Amino acid sequence: MSSTTIIYWPLGVEPGGHCYGWRNSALCVATIAENKTQNLENLGSSQSNPFRLQFPSLQHFLVLYYSRHQVASLRFYSLHAPHTAPHSRLFASCRLDFTRQTRRVAAINQAIVDQFNTARSHEPLSSKPVSRYLFDTMELVLYLPHAISCILDVFPQALLEALSAFSTTVQQIEVRSAQVSFLAQEVAPLRRHEPASVPVYSRRYTHFFNTVWLILNDITIGVAFGSFLCDNNVGLAEILNGIIHSFLIQWARWALHWLDSWPAGLKLNTELSRFYSHAFSDVVGAWGVALDTISHQLPAILFACGIASTVGGMTTAIALLSDLAALSTIHVTLCYHISRTLYARFLRTGGSLWNLFRGKRFNVLRNRTDTWEYDTDQLLFGTILFTLLAFLFPTVLAYYILFALLRLGTILFNAVLETQLAFMNHFPLFALMLRVKDPWRLPHDLYIFMQYKPELHLVVQNKATPLSIIFAQYISLWRKLAAHYNPLRLLWLVLRGGTLGPIPRV
Repeated sequence: MSSTTIIYWPLGVEPGGHCYGWRNSALCVATIAENKTQNLENLGSSQSNPFRLQFPSLQHFLVLYYSRHQVASLRFYSLHAPHTAPHSRLFASCRLDFTRQTRRVAAINQAIVDQFNTARSHEPLSSKPVSRYLFDTMELVLYLPHAISCILDVFPQALLEALSAFSTTVQQIEVRSAQVSFLAQEVAPLRRHEPASVPVYSRRYTHFFNTVWLILNDITIGVAFGSFLCDNNVGLAEILNGIIHSFLIQWARWALHWLDSWPAGLKLNTELSRFYSHAFSDVVGAWGVALDTISHQLPAILFACGIASTVGGMTTAIALLSDLAALSTIHVTLCYHISRTLYARFLRTGGSLWNLFRGKRFNVLRNRTDTWEYDTDQLLFGTILFTLLAFLFPTVLAYYILFALLRLGTILFNAVLETQLAFMNHFPLFALMLRVKDPWRLPHDLYIFMQYKPELHLVVQNKATPLSIIFAQYISLWRKLAAHYNPLRLLWLVLRGGTLGPIPRV
């Protein structure tokens, strides 16, 4: 043999006897049968003549040791394939380069990794009635929630999407319904343990129990928080009434009156400022009367939230709190949109007058600005409008900034609640536990380890999945939040009169 032959030998198996395994680009030994074993049926091969391992010279062989895991342990090897673009132009041009070096076949490929994982698949599985009883019990427990989630599927999808766009509670109900449906669909496949697909089964098992742990922890925390709400609903209602009345009603009215009284020596337009102050004060006062009417029922509302938290978990309580906060700040949202619309209209009018003075006009058909000649009357009328706009713009800007800041505060509070919801609904708790307890069940890549007990051995080991991959969803979410709530982006939206809104829901 001129080239080096790689032999993958299982750890803990003593040489001697008949070797059984695979022979492809390398020799992978699955098990050893003693010499006295004769009548064995040869399966999975097109030839019946055994391949005899002969060692005329040890320099032609390289022995690598690997671990044969039991199927029930859910341990397996995984090969991380680098991302390539075989259909790109660069790859095609490299294939035509006759001066490039011939690419060598890797020592370990996916076929060999599959052989590692199926080395003990011929062994009978030890029956575990406790595990089967567990899945049977979970199937019975999930029957009623799955039936309720199926009832929710009857509702029109467009109606649910419209409601979830405005209500965090409806969105949380959809998330919990999807989780229950996933658990109900995965119980039956997990009960049937397929020994030939250990990696697939292990991933499904991890995802399944990660969802179970999240729901159980959510309900556990929700029961404690719900009991706290039910026991202290009267005192909490008084505190919330004081906060809502002080900050959302009284402080908003004080800020409007302060802007109407030439704040910090800034002399605003008296008539327009008085109109703004009276109009927005009436809106705030009208909503304050509505909140006073609702405040008498706030203890009952908090008690109902406690019951919902006990049944649906802490995420349900957070979703209800988000909806209550949005309901309490409707007047802020309404005043913000009114002031933003007027401010944006002033900006567009100022841009049109700027084009007028430069002798330009926006061409709607060609979507560009062209040169245009204006009459003297048009220029005079534009000058009058510009003078009026210049005197009124500071007043519009002052009231717009006030409600833009209030709107920004409500959006940031809502972002904190939705981030906490995402944290509790999708946190990889079970995966982190496996990462610490048994990294073999979360493999990412392979490496060759040099072991010196009792002599030098080359052992194929697993590299555990890094935390950056486990928390990939949260890293992506953090990047989206950082990009959406970037201070420079928010400042630019405020200056150009753009709409300040929460991050779009996926």
